[in-house]
Amino acid sequence: MGGHVRMGAAGEQIAEAERFAVLAAEAVRAGRLTLVRCHTGLNRSGLVGAQALVELGLGVPAAIDRVRQRRSPRALHNRLFVQYLESGLPTARLLAELDS
Repeated sequence: MGGHVRMGAAGEQIAEAERFAVLAAEAVRAGRLTLVRCHTGLNRSGLVGAQALVELGLGVPAAIDRVRQRRSPRALHNRLFVQYLESGLPTARLLAELDS
């Protein structure tokens, strides 16, 4: 299962992050070792990883903390991505699509 999140319009980017987070959560539930990465490993992969943890039942603050503990204190330093998580990716996607 491979994939690539391309940086495009915000709504499309959020939809891709949602899709990969669901895939990652499904892989974890199936007992598979799962790696999520991006170029620097801080924001896009942090967004997908945190959302996957939310899909697995963790609350948003706990998911963000877990990503920062395991990856880097600088992970998810993009405040907009944190706001996406806090509002919920489906809501963030709809708002971004309305804004475009």
